[in-house]
Amino acid sequence: MILKINKQLALFDYDGTIVDSAIMIVKGALEAFRMCGLPAPDPIKVKENIGKPLAIALNEYMPKGYYVTANEISEAYRNWYAEQGKLGLQDEPLFPGMYDLLKKLKKTGHWYLGIATNKSRIALNNGLSKHNLTNLFDITLTTDEINPKPSPDMALIAMKKLNVAKNSTLIIGDTTNDMGLGVNANITSIGVAWGYNNEKMLRSSGASLIVSDAAELYQFLGTRIN
Repeated sequence: MILKINKQLALFDYDGTIVDSAIMIVKGALEAFRMCGLPAPDPIKVKENIGKPLAIALNEYMPKGYYVTANEISEAYRNWYAEQGKLGLQDEPLFPGMYDLLKKLKKTGHWYLGIATNKSRIALNNGLSKHNLTNLFDITLTTDEINPKPSPDMALIAMKKLNVAKNSTLIIGDTTNDMGLGVNANITSIGVAWGYNNEKMLRSSGASLIVSDAAELYQFLGTRIN
């Protein structure tokens, strides 16, 4: 008799959780502003607002007195980012231990793996391909198709498509938007300490646990299937 495994779903954020994309995102923002005829934003402010929908992030670092829309800046950024991808210049190294963690989770047979990101589809696909991660994920969701985090829509769609219950689903991420998705979708939110928002911010926005590295994350996920 073959026992059927009831899989759980681990939804991962991408930027700041799987890959360190801060350098690339800041560089892209500077280039997008230049392409739109805008003064360069403060790089520190850009980094602090990684993970937020662009229209919201711009409230923090858009220069006053200019009337370029968020869509125009976003389009410039996407064009620059796509060109960097074609040239093989996507500078987004994996965080230590993440590749092995994803492979081990997949191998257990107990987990569906997904990505819920506010990144564009082309940028995500380029990154996954570069790091040989594409085949590890059962579902990937971006803002090209679905409302951005902290909307719960990415989680709700993933659970529906993979037929996984809320109590068997969690979001793993590094920003308040990731934790907010978890709260709004009524699933467990796990914060990672190596990303772009600090522990206080993650806990105040709904994280039930903060993990310090990939090994600690794998250990916690192991307790979910015992």
